[in-house]
Amino acid sequence: MLRAWRRIASTRRLTRCLVDSGGETVEADAAVESVVELLDDHQLDVLVSAVENGGTDGHTCECILLDNSAHVTPHITCCRLWRWPLLQHNGEIRSVPWCQNKHGHDGVLQNSQAICCHPYHWSCQLLPGNILYMLPLSYA
Repeated sequence: MLRAWRRIASTRRLTRCLVDSGGETVEADAAVESVVELLDDHQLDVLVSAVENGGTDGHTCECILLDNSAHVTPHITCCRLWRWPLLQHNGEIRSVPWCQNKHGHDGVLQNSQAICCHPYHWSCQLLPGNILYMLPLSYA
């Protein structure tokens, strides 16, 4: 019983940290709940900590690995919800060097169906004419 209340509280904390996309909050709330359903308790704690801290612990924070099925792109959803609301597809982001898992060019772990969904383990490419996309300030 306590575990269910803890997950509800974590979901509310994540919802408070959403990036304003100017769209429907009902859709965003549903997206947060769908992400939370995929996470175990430890992964949920890592995600809440990362989102509330704004990625300040990104260099040391562990990865959040989820199944990268053909129909669901959890890393895109996480990046949209907490970093770049206008993100469209995989080609606009790259994994950062401090991500603890070795990725191929599209971010998928080599020889695996798992992908890191930590929103601060990704950087967005600067796209011409779009000032909303920013790269992280440093890769140190």
